[in-house]
Amino acid sequence: MSRISIWKIMRNTSSMSFMNAKRVRDYPRLMLITTYIILGINLLLHNGWISGFGQVIAGDFVMFYSTGIIYRTSPELIYDYDKQSRTQQSLVAPTTLTGYNPYMNPPYVAPFYSILTHIPLEWSLLLWTILAIGSIFLVMRLLFTLVPVEKQSPELGYSQLVVIGLSFFPFIEGIQAGQNHWITLLLVTGITYAMYKEKWVTTGILTGLLIYKPQFTIGFIILWLIWRKSKALLAFTAVTTIWIGAFILQNGIKLLLLYSQLSQVFMDLPYIAGFPNYLLVTIYGLLTSIFPKDLQSIITFLTYFIIIIGAIGLGWFANRQKGYPMVERIPTIVGALLLPLLATPYALVHDMIILLPAYVMWGIYSNTNRYINISATVYLGVFILTFIASVTGIAWVSLITFGLFIALTTWIFNKNNSNTLMN
Repeated sequence: MSRISIWKIMRNTSSMSFMNAKRVRDYPRLMLITTYIILGINLLLHNGWISGFGQVIAGDFVMFYSTGIIYRTSPELIYDYDKQSRTQQSLVAPTTLTGYNPYMNPPYVAPFYSILTHIPLEWSLLLWTILAIGSIFLVMRLLFTLVPVEKQSPELGYSQLVVIGLSFFPFIEGIQAGQNHWITLLLVTGITYAMYKEKWVTTGILTGLLIYKPQFTIGFIILWLIWRKSKALLAFTAVTTIWIGAFILQNGIKLLLLYSQLSQVFMDLPYIAGFPNYLLVTIYGLLTSIFPKDLQSIITFLTYFIIIIGAIGLGWFANRQKGYPMVERIPTIVGALLLPLLATPYALVHDMIILLPAYVMWGIYSNTNRYINISATVYLGVFILTFIASVTGIAWVSLITFGLFIALTTWIFNKNNSNTLMN
């Protein structure tokens, strides 16, 4: 099977082309410098925990920290919104919060947030942010070993990949909110790398650690079932059983039952005043930001229908590639990464950080400039559409995930690429 590196194609692209190597090198650097200057100004002009532009500084991290405090003292109240509101307000006093973030992770994640509370909030946030930035360096080093771009294109060496990662808007948005997206990025990158190297026990263990966002594990589990990767399934089952089992032994099953009962409340979030529904990147997010709550049942049905169709489609294609070398299963791995962003009800802009490993995998075998154009469109589109979404209140960023799904489907079924990938 003949492979042409996308990085070599980019290097050889005419200097008159819009997406040539020089622009790929310079534009992310400009984005990095400009964005972080703005973030710095926003922070310098703060008033207490309110930034210069009026947002709560690291509001999601305050919620994580608050959940950790509640878990240490009254674990049964982690989903009590009045308790959350009072705790969050006390953490940022004398700053007054106009609202609060509800805790929406599974209850078995709360013990890990309690670790954060052993040092003061400000120092804990600083450490969290340093780890987040450091994660980009680690992730890009790992991805760099899959695509040794520096040997083929100096414009896309390791340092440039770091610049692209740090300036990718989902990462920036997550940093500003104090999100745990960097942990998701580390795990998804590790899972992708381990799958590519066929280290199935490692793959299962890392996916088990990802169950704090269980929707992100769906695609991987489908692949293992179709490919009969029992080691990955057993490792995943072992990790989740130990994690959840230990939580139940310590806290009982009541919180898990409560979490399952709150699932409908989470589905209603886009219709709750003050919730930033424009940051949703799913089809459910787009439709709920356009249509009234009266149509929610139809939107929910359509969402689950898309999940089922997407899962069946992923399973069908995985079955067609069963037995092929892993390098020829790249489209399926990318599909597993994209599925939760497209089909599940709840995913926000910062969750699109998982596109970094997805695009490295996609780029390994893409042999046309179309991939370059799609990459540039996503890189700039997330930033531009998030701004438009914040003004209009409509989750326009979801159009990018839908467009990626169409692009991937076209890529898979394109006659020329199918001949290359499937012989």
